[in-house]
Amino acid sequence: MCKNRNYKIRRQNLYRMSTYPIQFLQGHIIASIDQFDYLIDTGSPKSFGHKTNIYINGKNFPIRDDGPGTTIDTLCSLSGLKFDGLIGMDILKHFDIQFTQNDIHFSDTSIPYTELAIKLPIIDTIMTIPIIKLNVGQVDQRIIFDTGAKLSYLSDDLLVGTSVGEMEDFYPTIGIYKTNVYKIEVIMNGNTETLTFGSLPSSINILLEMGQTKGIIGTELLNKYTIILSNSDKMLILEPNISD
Repeated sequence: MCKNRNYKIRRQNLYRMSTYPIQFLQGHIIASIDQFDYLIDTGSPKSFGHKTNIYINGKNFPIRDDGPGTTIDTLCSLSGLKFDGLIGMDILKHFDIQFTQNDIHFSDTSIPYTELAIKLPIIDTIMTIPIIKLNVGQVDQRIIFDTGAKLSYLSDDLLVGTSVGEMEDFYPTIGIYKTNVYKIEVIMNGNTETLTFGSLPSSINILLEMGQTKGIIGTELLNKYTIILSNSDKMLILEPNISD
């Protein structure tokens, strides 16, 4: 009897999920973890910030203060937001992660989803940053999934039609800039969605070319979907929000 009970306890401990509140601010995901606020950024290979330690599902992750060419203070200044650090793919890759507009869930195992979900295979990574496939202009394109991007981007050759306006964004190495934006139809595993895309400054666009990618998909998806980044199944899963 005792053996069976202990076995059940061990089995339960194999599955862990931690849930933290988030604020979805100006297109950025800010999670409150252990009394600190962190920008969640799947487009960054590295975590950094004011020196802290993060404990998720029994794992300890020290946050260093040396970012890839920038600092947390610089990011806070450019974004107009306040946070203590950035959590990148060096930490996120250890979990399956569910994003909603109110919470973020870190799981040690696959997170269930319904039959309505859109499943997009992660076909590749660049320095652990996930790449998915979207159909744009009737051609399958390699697109980076970047939760650090409040605005999505496409290569200029895919930005067809007339600009619908201008939006402001920033990049650490060049600061704040403005870009023309376009409404573009994309097909996600047979499902058509119209999203807003900008044109990257030439100094940043070269990074897409180096990764043989044609664009970046950002947090606009959270307006319509609950998102699961399944690192265990190498899948990006979009669950339509009930209200849609």
